[in-house]
Amino acid sequence: MNADFLKANAFPLAVLAGGVYLGLGRVKNLREGQGCPKCETAQAVVAFALAAWAAWEVWRAYRG
Repeated sequence: MNADFLKANAFPLAVLAGGVYLGLGRVKNLREGQGCPKCETAQAVVAFALAAWAAWEVWRAYRG
């Protein structure tokens, strides 16, 4: 990856990193019994879905 690729795909890369980070945080809360289980589950699903979308966009851009 070069600097141009990173600049062109800054938003999907940020969403990918943020989605994984937030999703893992929600999973941690679920495992520790913190928060509302339904809310934490919904937030984890949304975060991982956004991360999956971002990964797909980065992959498409990388493949050309």
